[in-house]
Amino acid sequence: MRVSWIIADNFDDPAVDPNTLTEIGSTWGSWRTWRIWNTDNVLCYDKAKAKDLVTRAFQAVCNLYLPKNAYADLGRPVGVQLFDGEFPAEFDGVEEVIAMHLLADKNDLVLLLGYNLSEPDTNDAFERHKRENYLAAFMSAIKMYPETQWVVLNHDAELITNLQELENITCDSYENVLQLLG
Repeated sequence: MRVSWIIADNFDDPAVDPNTLTEIGSTWGSWRTWRIWNTDNVLCYDKAKAKDLVTRAFQAVCNLYLPKNAYADLGRPVGVQLFDGEFPAEFDGVEEVIAMHLLADKNDLVLLLGYNLSEPDTNDAFERHKRENYLAAFMSAIKMYPETQWVVLNHDAELITNLQELENITCDSYENVLQLLG
C-alpha cells in the first residue's frame, strides 16, 4: 500500500513524532511545515517566498516544489520540482490543496494532519469567503481522485456536510492509524 502524509500549516501536536511519520510514508507540506516536521516534500506557491527559498538553496535539504510559471523568473534553479496550476480564488492553505493533487494518483492512502474541515465559524465576510474557497478546493480534490482513500486525523468537529457524503474520505485518530500501519 502506498501511503503519504500531508501536514497542514497550523498543525502542532507534541505527541506526533516526525520520524514515525516518515517510517510510514512520505511527508508533504508547505515551506512553513519544514522546520518543525522536517517534511520530505515542501511546496511553495508564493513567488516572493519561492525566490527567498531558492536564494538560500532550500532545495538542497528537501524536495522543493515551485510553480512552473515562476521557474524562469527564479533563474531556472537546479534541483527543484515544478507543478502546474493556478488558484484564482483567495484562500489560505493553497499548498495543502496542491499537495493533495500531487499525491492523489500516486498513493492509495493519504493521511491528513491538522486539517480543519468543519463549517466556517466566523462573522468576518472576507475570512468566511476565504474559508469557503478553501473548502471548495479541498472537496474538488477529493472528488477528482475517487480511488484514493483520504483520512483526516484527530478532527475534533464534524466534517462539512458535503464531505460526509463522499465515500473516499473518513476521520480517524492518529493512534489508530499508527496501530494499523505502524
